[in-house]
Amino acid sequence: MIYNCHTHTHLSHDSNADPADLCRQCVKDNVNGLLLSDHCDCEYADAVNYNALFQQGEREAVQLRQRFGASLKIHFGIELGDPLFSEGFAKNITAAFPFDAILISVHAVRFSGYEIPFSQIDFSNKSDLFISEYLSQYFNDVLCTIQEFDHFDTLCHLTVPLRYIILKYGRHVDISSYYPIIAQILTILIQKRKSLEINTSALSLNNGFLMPDQYIAAMFITMGGRFFTIGSDAHVPTRVSFGLRNAAHMLKDLGIKEACYYEQRNRIFYSL
Repeated sequence: MIYNCHTHTHLSHDSNADPADLCRQCVKDNVNGLLLSDHCDCEYADAVNYNALFQQGEREAVQLRQRFGASLKIHFGIELGDPLFSEGFAKNITAAFPFDAILISVHAVRFSGYEIPFSQIDFSNKSDLFISEYLSQYFNDVLCTIQEFDHFDTLCHLTVPLRYIILKYGRHVDISSYYPIIAQILTILIQKRKSLEINTSALSLNNGFLMPDQYIAAMFITMGGRFFTIGSDAHVPTRVSFGLRNAAHMLKDLGIKEACYYEQRNRIFYSL
């Protein structure tokens, strides 16, 4: 069995996907269930009517469940981005809807002069010192986010800036220098009984990798972590099953026999 616990639809700013098309692709690709987890980036809380978007998302999820019946488990969720930018809004929006799962992520770093999504930063001409300091702040923001915000189930795509810095711009990064703060992040997840997502979206790029990679996943397990979700982070239907089984094989190689998904905020395990 395999569940995709991270997808995006036309309700996300960076996707035009019809959620029904995502569901049809899941059935075609023998994916057993998916979470519709559209973006809610808190730094844009005053500019985007997220309440209206998630009202529509809730309606669409209900309609899709009726349409696909027993052929596919369909869950309604949210990817809550950057709650440190507006903690009050983050708490309100996550309490306002009957989400099956709440994913939490950092897309924009509190880095002076660059408090924009890192997907918009050109790292090709940045100094090694800039990149080092930027990544330090990224991991610090992740740590602060999960320390200060409890109302979530899964931490998404830990190490995701590397998708841009390394794979898009070809810059070398020695990730080992960040292992101490990554260990702090994993410790908080374990203490709070939260899940760590294995995100497959960077696998298609040259020399691509899972986020986080096998070494960090093994760190989590060694420290006592057992809760994993798998997500393709698909923004188009053709990507809905991409890499899911790669992630499942990695977890099995590490001795993990079960991953999980969420239904009404309850963790449900399934065999890999």
